[in-house]
Amino acid sequence: MKQEEDKIKEIEKSYSVPNLERALSIIELLKDCPNGLSLTELQGRLGFPKSSIFRITQTLVDRGYLVKSEHPSLFSLSKKFLHIGLSTLSESSLIEKCLPLMRSLREDLRETVLLGAIVEGEGVLLEQVLGSHPFTFMLKVGQRFHIHPSAPGKAILAFIPDSECEAILNTTSFEKFNDRTITNIKGFKKELEKVRECGYGIDYAEELEGVHCVGAPIFNQYGYPISALWVTAPSARLPFEKFEEVGGAIRDVCLSISQQFGYKL
Repeated sequence: MKQEEDKIKEIEKSYSVPNLERALSIIELLKDCPNGLSLTELQGRLGFPKSSIFRITQTLVDRGYLVKSEHPSLFSLSKKFLHIGLSTLSESSLIEKCLPLMRSLREDLRETVLLGAIVEGEGVLLEQVLGSHPFTFMLKVGQRFHIHPSAPGKAILAFIPDSECEAILNTTSFEKFNDRTITNIKGFKKELEKVRECGYGIDYAEELEGVHCVGAPIFNQYGYPISALWVTAPSARLPFEKFEEVGGAIRDVCLSISQQFGYKL
């Protein structure tokens, strides 16, 4: 049996494409380096010939998968991967459907409205509409965020299938940021029960002091939470007493978007 398995592995290996494997290794490395890496740094970490890395990165830049800054010369992933990721979920028009209602919600609340999803156990910001206050929060599209202290993370995890939720939680570090951060699976599951009851998740300054967030999930036609919409604001402008009102408003907007994807209550 083992000989047969070894033989199969040898056959599979003979069909591999070295430059494609190197290109994928470069992409996977840059995924964890949002500030970018230079050609020399890529070579040092991967051990590939510099000439090979140069040709691969140049090809990826030409095809729009990488962006290259000039001073210093650094490579980083482009937003093209976000569009590919959305298309694999068959929700390529998600941002297009969300933006009008995000702008409307911003006009009502005057706070920054954000759209995000969970990808490989991490939150990813897909789009945002900035608030109209003189001071407002602005993040970078594509930026990753922790799911356990975040309103969108809770909003999505509360409604995904139990087996999928369990798999994500088992790989979550539950890093502690302050005394309000939930730092274990048992406590987090209790929090998800609350989210299911009210339909929205909250971030009660559980990661950043003085920053509150409230968010709700967006469902596809099968009732699967494909993303979440949330608002973020200083705690003085979004106190605990306003969570229910704001949460209800966001939940209603998310329901309208969900219905555009065929979701039915």
